[in-house]
Amino acid sequence: MKENRFNKEAFYINILIGLLSVVMIVVGYQTLTSQSNNIRIEVDNTANEFETRIKTGIGSVLSLYAAAGEIYKNQDIPLAYVAKVHGVNVQGDFALDEPTLSNLTGFGGFTSSKKVLHEMATSLALTTYFAIAKGLNKSFKQIYYASKHNFSTSYPFLWSDQFMWHAEMLEKPLWQYATPALNPEKKLFFTPLHKSAQKEKVLVTIGHPFYDKNEFLGTVNLDIAVALESAFLESKNLHHGTYVVVSQNNEIVAASNLKGYDVEKIFRASQLLSREILESAVTDNGHLSLGSHYVYVKAFEDIPWKLYYVKEKLDIYVNSLYYVGMMFVVILLLFRVKTLIKRLSASRNELEQQALTDPMTKLYNRRYLSEITDHLLGLMRRNRSHITVVMLDIDKFKNINDTYGHQVGDDVIIALAQTLKKSTRVSDVTCRLGGEEFLILLPETVMEGGYAMAETLRREVEKLVITLDDGTELRFTISLGVAEVNRDDKNFDAAMTRADAALYEAKENGRNRVCRAKPFEGTMSES
Repeated sequence: MKENRFNKEAFYINILIGLLSVVMIVVGYQTLTSQSNNIRIEVDNTANEFETRIKTGIGSVLSLYAAAGEIYKNQDIPLAYVAKVHGVNVQGDFALDEPTLSNLTGFGGFTSSKKVLHEMATSLALTTYFAIAKGLNKSFKQIYYASKHNFSTSYPFLWSDQFMWHAEMLEKPLWQYATPALNPEKKLFFTPLHKSAQKEKVLVTIGHPFYDKNEFLGTVNLDIAVALESAFLESKNLHHGTYVVVSQNNEIVAASNLKGYDVEKIFRASQLLSREILESAVTDNGHLSLGSHYVYVKAFEDIPWKLYYVKEKLDIYVNSLYYVGMMFVVILLLFRVKTLIKRLSASRNELEQQALTDPMTKLYNRRYLSEITDHLLGLMRRNRSHITVVMLDIDKFKNINDTYGHQVGDDVIIALAQTLKKSTRVSDVTCRLGGEEFLILLPETVMEGGYAMAETLRREVEKLVITLDDGTELRFTISLGVAEVNRDDKNFDAAMTRADAALYEAKENGRNRVCRAKPFEGTMSES
């Protein structure tokens, strides 16, 4: 009996050992498959995030190019800052150092040409938009406008004794690729890699040539630091493979864990990667097996670069054995966490995009207003210019909601917002304060100009017709109050209060009208 019992227990132990062996083989195989899948997901996510970073740069350059065109059309741009441009040496270099704004430097002697002065004023007005673009991505090294008239305005600020725009810059790709000779189609361009003016950083430039009609004037450029993009790839390199981004010129734009690579030098991809890898086709849903390596290749939309990821097969097999058992569960949990992070990242990006705008009207919101007002007030004081505030709201809006419903009320607000966009300048700041109440800040505008603009806006709204589902034609009007910011105002609150009081007066006097604020009018109690 004892011997039979022993044999029976041994038999069960052998069965358990066999079962555990099978489980270990199955788990090992599943771990290997899972790790390969995780690497693919990592590469896809990294490629997508890297593409988003560069497309942010493309979008910034295109936005700045469009803003430059609109600003350049304004023939009344003040020349107060331009008047401060001065020569700095006998060689003809000139500069403007304004730390709170930006810096303008040039060579070949300062000219008093009216057209050139207007172009300089345009470039200085752009610096507000430079700052916004820089805030979108900290890896943007420098944003600048360079002119064929031998000057450049750049952001962030550098003192002229640290950097001067000089003749040698005209030989660099950042300028050459904008010229009609190399860019006759006037398109957005990516330059080859080049060193910064201080010879410290390797950069790649995204730019767009700027024209006045058919006359080439200059270029709006954005420099991206290779070191920062390589650091980004390093932060995403969870499986310790090799990331390499290669340009259309066969140059290494960024890399992580690439033997022999140095972010302070410019490398040809063929110096550090095999021809077999570089000639690999794009892998959309998998990888290529090349000798002892797996290779993933990703192409970017509208970006003339490719991303390569190389991983040794032996590393994957060793790691798979390590994760057998409980680590297999951990990998599944991490896979789930990564999926959640991806979703959270997408939600965060969407929230950041919407943070400064009203979701219904796509106009700026109160948060943006609070961020921009101090800057505008500082510019007004430094330039000795004027800013006018326009407050407005929809007349009898409650009656519209009560009669036609809130959806029609929303349609009315959206129609008004679209009219505000069409009737204001690029430099104006238009905000929805809440409900049917809106505010417009008019830089470089005195009271009379603000009143004229408000009256034009009132007439445009008076023409609007909204056709409802039942064929009813709905019209509405607005009332507006206008106030000019006083030079001794500490902030915009006083001017907004005066404009609000004028709006109240317009309401009291019959609505559908514009009223000017009385000078230094105090606050008015609510009725």
